Amino acid sequence: MRRIVHRFKFKKEKAGQSIVLLAIGFIALIAFVGLVTDLSLLFVRYSALRRAVDSSAIAAAGQIREGRDYGDVAIAARQYIELHGLEPHRVFVETCETDIAAWRAGTGEWEGNPHPEATFPTLDTMPETELCQWDNPRKLVRVTAQIQSPTTFLRMVGWSDITLEATSVSETAVLDVALVLDSSATMTQDSALDNFNPASPGYRQQHAGNANWIRADCMRTSPDDASYPDPDRLKWSGCCSDPGQGYIRQDIATGNWNIWTDVNGNGTYDGSGEDGVRPLGGNPTAVPDGKYTDLICQPFKQVKDAARNFIRRLDFIRGDRVSLVTFSRTGRILIPWNAGSTDEIMMTSETVATITLNEQMAPSFTVTGSSYWDRYNRCRDLLEPYWDYDPATRTIDGRVSRTDAPASVYPVGAPVNTSLVRAWAYESIAPCPDTNTGSGIFWANNALTNVETIRKDAVWVIIMLSDGGANVTDSPSGSNTLFLPTYGAAGFCPWRTFCNGVIANNALPVHPECPAGNTDTTSPFCNDNSPLTRHFCLQWTNDPATNGSPQAGNPECTQTGNYDADDYARDWADYAGLQEVRPGVEGNFVAIFTIGFSQQVVNSPVAGPLLHYIADAGDNGFIDDDIQQDLRDDGFINSSISPGDRGPCQGITNYRTWCGQYFYADNLQSLDAVFEAIASRLFTRISR
Repeated sequence: MRRIVHRFKFKKEKAGQSIVLLAIGFIALIAFVGLVTDLSLLFVRYSALRRAVDSSAIAAAGQIREGRDYGDVAIAARQYIELHGLEPHRVFVETCETDIAAWRAGTGEWEGNPHPEATFPTLDTMPETELCQWDNPRKLVRVTAQIQSPTTFLRMVGWSDITLEATSVSETAVLDVALVLDSSATMTQDSALDNFNPASPGYRQQHAGNANWIRADCMRTSPDDASYPDPDRLKWSGCCSDPGQGYIRQDIATGNWNIWTDVNGNGTYDGSGEDGVRPLGGNPTAVPDGKYTDLICQPFKQVKDAARNFIRRLDFIRGDRVSLVTFSRTGRILIPWNAGSTDEIMMTSETVATITLNEQMAPSFTVTGSSYWDRYNRCRDLLEPYWDYDPATRTIDGRVSRTDAPASVYPVGAPVNTSLVRAWAYESIAPCPDTNTGSGIFWANNALTNVETIRKDAVWVIIMLSDGGANVTDSPSGSNTLFLPTYGAAGFCPWRTFCNGVIANNALPVHPECPAGNTDTTSPFCNDNSPLTRHFCLQWTNDPATNGSPQAGNPECTQTGNYDADDYARDWADYAGLQEVRPGVEGNFVAIFTIGFSQQVVNSPVAGPLLHYIADAGDNGFIDDDIQQDLRDDGFINSSISPGDRGPCQGITNYRTWCGQYFYADNLQSLDAVFEAIASRLFTRISR
């Protein structure tokens, strides 16, 4: 037994060895704990960095969409990261534009291989990158951030900090925008002689020794006329829309859009000597060129200036598109003059969109007859194309007749005498008004949903600027064969809106015209002038052949019915903006913004309410106004439904007040503010 015990005794030379082993193990344990601690801190900081970069990427996308320069965008991205309690070492914000710049400069992945614009004028040879996808442009923003993460234990072995880097790519939906501008007569009503002289010496009239630069048809025929110049002719859109052969440029210092004329023909602006509209080639007067770039109509010039500024906010490189729609007597989509097909109704280039706006957008006017004064008489211009002339009896002195005599507008062979016109008949009233608001919405909706150009992954937006009036409609769908005086040939204009005669206790007027002495001359015509009525005529189906056409047998669709221009505008607003135009029939759920731009919006009993309604239809896909919900249900205010949440504009009767997606402006500065406010909303809406 003693020998066994002896075998387990420690030798003196191995005494304390366990302490060394314990010390080594303790050091290893401390190192392991330190490493785990540092790694844990790194993961925590990296997670925080990832969250910060994600939010920063979203913020950067919003900043870029609002037209900020890249310095401001990088600062905003840094600030969002700092809000998460981190201090970034570096922040990089990249988009397709930065990739293009690197490709041209020969930096980044193209280091040493530049592609200058002189040699490579287009981007056709640039390869696709993560941010630049040519076949399917996407709005991608990449944010990369680095932070220095200090170590706790690793600094004892020389690692004082570690660089952490995180990258996030954000994407916002591309925009398809239909910009709809009212080009009716109210958009020239403020034109005056001063507008014909926008810059000294500008565009001058013929009197008091000044040069004869103004077109003769825009003035009285005699300079000695006491009423010279004629203020009405100055307001005629044929004069102020196309006064000469001028151009438009934006002053870098002021941001104003100024008209100039290339007097010396060198293709560039050479200073104040070329300001304004001037004659060319020795002509005593400035000659129109058929383009509206030098338009001076007021207030429409301010509308075009604000529209030019808005177009510059769109991000065409990364997929935004715009369509330009105008409406007066009817609506139409502006197609670039060099377009190869109607597919270009959605423009993908800022340059093309701006040129199209400059050259084609103007208050509408028609030219018929031989005298300039006849050209100013807009109502006759609108009537004459519908009148059925008999070539055998029409002579050069203006004698006309209808072929369906004896119901003649003019007796056969008699000189023209306006007193013989049935002034209070449908064929005399319905063709005269303008401001076809419903047609403007119709064509805007068509531009966005055209089967040839539709993009279902885009955000659809309509921005409509108008004086708010709705005084005319299109002819009923499928009624292109109608001719005056047949009801519908000039749109829906029920007798009740322009006649107040009562015959034999019958509230309806007598065919074919209102009773003499019992006519109501108060405008608007073709509109019952009440925002608290709603009548229905059009049918909404899932069949394109019948959708939006009059309901067969519906008395509201007839001349003795009540369906008017205001109802027509509301119907097309429903179809464009609502999720369901009626149960089982989908609307198009387009985001619609309206801008009231005219004193008429404030003064008219129906203008402001109509723009409120259109904006209500286009804000969330539902009508939220309690009264309008009630009217849509059965045409009466009878509490037939239980209303939901009130709309943002409900109860607001001061139509200068912004509410929901309705805005008001009265000059260029306020218009720019409105477009900026709308742009900020567009750039944060991410789904339809």
